[in-house]
Amino acid sequence: MTFPTATAPVLPDTAPSTPAPRVRHRPDLQGLRGVSVLLVVVFHVWTEKVSGGVDVFFVLSAFLLTGSFLRRIEHGKPLGLPAYWARTFARLLGPVAVMLLAVLAAMFIWFPPSRWPELLTQAWGSLFYTVNWVLADQAVDYYAGNSAATTPLQHMWSLSVQGQVFLAWPLLLAGCAWVARRTALRVRPVAWAVFGAVFAGSLAWSVVATAAGPEAAYFSTLTRLWEFALGSLTALALTAAAGLRGAAPGAAPPVGVRPTGGAPGVSPRVGLGVVLGWAGLAAILATPFLVDAEIRFPGTVALAPTLGAAAVLAGGALAPDAPHGVGRVLALGPLQWFGDRAYGIYLWHWPLLITYLLVTARDTVPVPAGLGILAASVALTRATALLLTGWRALPGVRAGSGIRLAATALLVAVPLTGAHQYTIQRDPTAGVERTAQNYPGAAVLRDEATEVPDVPIIPTYSERGYEWGDTGDPCAPEQTPAGIEELGGECWIITPDPGTGTSNGDDSTRSTGSQRTLVVLGDSHARQLLTPIHRVADAQGWTVVSYLRMACRYTAPSENYQAECNDFNAAARDAALEAEPDAVLTVGTLSLSEAPHEKLVEGYEDGVTPFLDAGIPVVAFRDNPRFPYDMFECVETYGPDHDRCNVPRSESLLPVNPLEELAARHEDLHSIDLTDRLCTETTCPGVVGNIQVYMDLDHVTSAYGETLVPDVEARLLEALGRA
Repeated sequence: MTFPTATAPVLPDTAPSTPAPRVRHRPDLQGLRGVSVLLVVVFHVWTEKVSGGVDVFFVLSAFLLTGSFLRRIEHGKPLGLPAYWARTFARLLGPVAVMLLAVLAAMFIWFPPSRWPELLTQAWGSLFYTVNWVLADQAVDYYAGNSAATTPLQHMWSLSVQGQVFLAWPLLLAGCAWVARRTALRVRPVAWAVFGAVFAGSLAWSVVATAAGPEAAYFSTLTRLWEFALGSLTALALTAAAGLRGAAPGAAPPVGVRPTGGAPGVSPRVGLGVVLGWAGLAAILATPFLVDAEIRFPGTVALAPTLGAAAVLAGGALAPDAPHGVGRVLALGPLQWFGDRAYGIYLWHWPLLITYLLVTARDTVPVPAGLGILAASVALTRATALLLTGWRALPGVRAGSGIRLAATALLVAVPLTGAHQYTIQRDPTAGVERTAQNYPGAAVLRDEATEVPDVPIIPTYSERGYEWGDTGDPCAPEQTPAGIEELGGECWIITPDPGTGTSNGDDSTRSTGSQRTLVVLGDSHARQLLTPIHRVADAQGWTVVSYLRMACRYTAPSENYQAECNDFNAAARDAALEAEPDAVLTVGTLSLSEAPHEKLVEGYEDGVTPFLDAGIPVVAFRDNPRFPYDMFECVETYGPDHDRCNVPRSESLLPVNPLEELAARHEDLHSIDLTDRLCTETTCPGVVGNIQVYMDLDHVTSAYGETLVPDVEARLLEALGRA
């Protein structure tokens, strides 16, 4: 994750060309790269914490880029932006291309087909340095689940941000030079104003966006620009403090210029440099220990590693030869060695880590395996360098950076295009009839199907996005109560077909006899029940109205719920009371991926009390199991018979349905428990009767819901009475 020095067009009216100052070699910068990449690898492999190492890279990249461009501008050197971009991206994209091709091969060998479209989308984003926006979009999409957190290309978000900055920063610096030329100002005051504004604006937005949506903010370029601006401001500050106009941070002083403050090693300047260097390194090293998984990042929390990096850069410039300075540690051979290989290690460690976890079906990495991942990253870094050396030697490719860049991009784009077409056309169930005999589903647990044919499992990965439940039709505007859609909710209605059910001729809002009206309240777990409920309603001639809001389970107002969710539940409750239905259907428990695995929805009894007081029966469904990983992908990756895809029932739900005690206290509250149609006596499998039970880690597929119709019908009729 290092950036080359810059070059660009001669700017008219700049100062006459003069020799640029000699730049002092700073081994502490390479050592800082080594520290950063080791932090990234260690905390990626063995923890779920943010290491801050990437943020250090951001500061360091802008520090070097800004210093390089300013030197060229102030000494009348050509900037040659097109050549700079071609050279830079040709150098950076080469290793990325090798890694992307390796991930593409691993995708077809080990990754489940349901992940292929997602991985290909991220591969395209990685190739064109836009994958951070792809991940940000996935992070805020409820229906996308948690897929953005477990892909072998997730780490490419930071390189995409850097690539975008590599396009923007030279333009900003060239713009600073243009403004300085037009206003007769020096370029540095203009640069101070520009990068100061970028720093302040981006940091402010980072705080706001991180508080509002940390998942998307983490990947956003806009919330990270201030980190690069800090690197630029550091470059400007150090040269200003040194009194060396036009010199790069770390440049050797001109002849006859000595640092002020007395003898070497005891001057205030050197002392300040020593203190800043050690304090900065301490802040960088402390960041991953102080920032836990619950703290929202970046926001102001990212100031710790970034200010730490700026302090190390300042310390190295102010006290480059101090015997007790941090530069002596950063110049150690092992840190220099890792610093030289930081870019490659960063590229390879994450795909290796994710593939290892996938292949071994592990959730954690033993120390020996983690060291192996680091060693493999180093080996692949070396192999990549050798491969690219041969690639650059090919006729035509060696002709120039632009040709090499285009050829490299094409080398990746062609197989990506072919893989994309293959995923679209692939259908493992082609030619197989989707009959109840081939796909009995829950009929197996009802002992109605004794033999299960050997046919491909459904739904397929391409169908998974359509498995959210058969909700019926959207409510007409005049049927949608006030506040439902305004608060992010949905209104759906299932109406009986003519000739279904029976009617006693009563046209009142509250139906009687078999022609019932039911109201369903809740979140996505209530929505998934609508497939069997819809089929029952069709058979019985019932009307079903649903008020749903994703990630907002129905209950009484709670401080642990978002304000919008509380407001929606209140609006849904009032709408249900006004409709005077024959019953209100909800999900009354909440399954958990960890012990105790299940609990009663917080405030649930208070939430349903208004209906009970109004004489409206409440049917409370028990929640289905929730797993710590995607069960659909588990089946695709390891097969339906793997232990990981058949979780012990004792680790899925409580031994006793929590709703039973509540139902015993209220005559009109009825509990429906479908656990015996989701689990056997001992396990909760991912596949039953050739049908995937779950579409992710906790949502039942609509395909499996179709096979639950006899159970839902019988239990609903028993709860509501057959009259």
